[in-house]
Amino acid sequence: MPVRASAFSIIVDLISAPIPKPKYWQPLAAALALFLLNAYICHELFHIEFIRNLDSNEGAFIALSRFFRENFADQRWFPLFNGGVPIENAYQPLLPIVAALTSRLASGWTIQHAFHFVLAMAYCLGPVTLFCFAWEWSESLPCALAAGLAYSLTSFAELLIPILRVTSDGHWVPLRLYNLIHYAEDPHNLALTLLPVALLCLKRAITHRSGFTVIAAVLSCAAVVLSNAFGAVDLALGGICIALALDGGFLTVVLVGTAAWLLSSPWLPPSLLGLLAGDQWGARGLFHFGLSTVLATALVLAAFFALWHLTRRLRLFERFSILFAPWVCAFPMGHFLFGVSLVPQGNRYQLELELVLCLVAAILCARLFENLPAAGRVVLMLAILLFGVRQAKAYRHYARTLIQPVEITQTIEYKIVQWLNTNLPGQRTMISGDVQFLNNALYTNPQLGGGHEPTVPNWMNLVALYEVNTGDGAGELDGETSVFWLKAFGVQAVTVSGEKSREHYHPTRHPHKFDGLLTALWHEEDDTIFAIPQRSRSLAHVVPKAALATRRPLHGVDLDPVRAYVAALDDTTLPLAQLTWHGNSRFTARAPVQPGQVLSVQINYAPGWHAQVKGRAVPVYSDAIGLMVVEPGCQGPCTVEMSYGLSTEALICRILSGLVTLWLLVLAIMSALATGISGAVRRAQSRPPLPH
Repeated sequence: MPVRASAFSIIVDLISAPIPKPKYWQPLAAALALFLLNAYICHELFHIEFIRNLDSNEGAFIALSRFFRENFADQRWFPLFNGGVPIENAYQPLLPIVAALTSRLASGWTIQHAFHFVLAMAYCLGPVTLFCFAWEWSESLPCALAAGLAYSLTSFAELLIPILRVTSDGHWVPLRLYNLIHYAEDPHNLALTLLPVALLCLKRAITHRSGFTVIAAVLSCAAVVLSNAFGAVDLALGGICIALALDGGFLTVVLVGTAAWLLSSPWLPPSLLGLLAGDQWGARGLFHFGLSTVLATALVLAAFFALWHLTRRLRLFERFSILFAPWVCAFPMGHFLFGVSLVPQGNRYQLELELVLCLVAAILCARLFENLPAAGRVVLMLAILLFGVRQAKAYRHYARTLIQPVEITQTIEYKIVQWLNTNLPGQRTMISGDVQFLNNALYTNPQLGGGHEPTVPNWMNLVALYEVNTGDGAGELDGETSVFWLKAFGVQAVTVSGEKSREHYHPTRHPHKFDGLLTALWHEEDDTIFAIPQRSRSLAHVVPKAALATRRPLHGVDLDPVRAYVAALDDTTLPLAQLTWHGNSRFTARAPVQPGQVLSVQINYAPGWHAQVKGRAVPVYSDAIGLMVVEPGCQGPCTVEMSYGLSTEALICRILSGLVTLWLLVLAIMSALATGISGAVRRAQSRPPLPH
């Protein structure tokens, strides 16, 4: 008993003693411990190839990573997804580029191994960057460590939103990891890992006002924006809250934000931002800014300004965290608990909720620690330790069951894409369900779908996909209507998953609609590949100009505007055309063309496409269903050279990005010179006077 009392008294004395300022190695040790803790939880992710849950769209991100690894010199046009799109419309590029570079640097690593290694690093560094943000601003090691531990071992979203609870036994599981693995929130996770760094650099730019801090803020904010669209919203809200907490700095926030967007504008041009803002086919349906949204926004604004007034006497870090919390909490809680979306896809801000509430919880914990007597501090630390050990074990156990490898060659998804690559190499197909995500992770066969729908520039491409999958409004003509659209978009084969298929989604609502209508090329288990009757396997066709679609169809069963065009594709009196790709952004089309005829190319039109015949520029434009039309002006054999270059918008964005880059370089040089001069002056002033 005396020994225990003595030990307890020693602990009490240590806890009650004034907390000295941490030495330089202590924050480093804490950051390393946080990284190792998260690596312990998810260590399989560092070396896994393919994860068992193929139903996520992770394969699409791996496909982009593979494309960047193999096409660093020719990546303006991305021909693999959605009938071909500009590369910036495929997805924000930072995660795929980092994965591609990792694969190149790590000799012998497959692209999927490199991709998962980058994901694991981002997941483990998330609590570390949050710790660094809290440590820098709060100057409290206990507060910063509590924030990092809370982000590593708790799930406030599961606590506040019951529908998000992954298990039914009441235990928290790592929701951040679950979203990463199960829903492939890969770029979102990277954005949240970089967000604390960007906010910290932004705060430094406001308070220090030096050239280097502004440069760091611009670069880090651009990195967040180039990771994920949700990160851009987080940055805007976070920047406003930093300026409000500091009672100043709004001009710096605007300057840094504008420079960050201009720097990254070649990847995020205004036209793409317009598509993202519209988000016609959001993950949770259309976003309507109705009366309920207005009232909910007003309520959150009222709470926000009330907190801004009430937190004037709090420490700056505490004030920022409390101001940031209402927004990122209102987005997912409004969606799940009240059915009100303040922003498009508000359900996906559950990850931001977790991050910000960890900061708030850490502040409360640090305040409690400061005000408790010595014995209470001991009890609090022991409680946190015991809870942390329990959670680490529970998280590790769940992660082991979540991050499961799969023998990819034994999956039905692999068998489908392998057959397509062997038997229809280079031919456009419409691949159903989760098979489409794996297709371009392994092979370079183009798809009618396969990509990120909110950024597809051709609306009719999405209409065709939707109609083939659902058959809405077609009734008994479902099969014929689907074949009509597949022919119009140059599809050579379509995959269909039956009711008993191992494929997850079964997106074809009526899987037997092609039975007896189309020829089955391959069938295994309950999956079938059907051939689409096309006169030619080429994506280029000679058609009468009068046969082009007269107007954009209103919906998937409004076929009349396109009937003449589809009929022309089957007209045996018209000559055939050949199309040959030269890389990703150039191709040649050859065919005999007569006056009154045009060349229809079943590739999505974008303003950057240019056409030449014998060095002479010829018109190229979009038809009513978004496909390219070339008027070569030929009479007889004709060779059209097509290339995708810079549109006016793209050129302006590159010029602006270059000017911002030049400004940052000049600012860096001037800051370095100023630092060197001021250092020389200080050294000269510190020297002792020369003897007489």
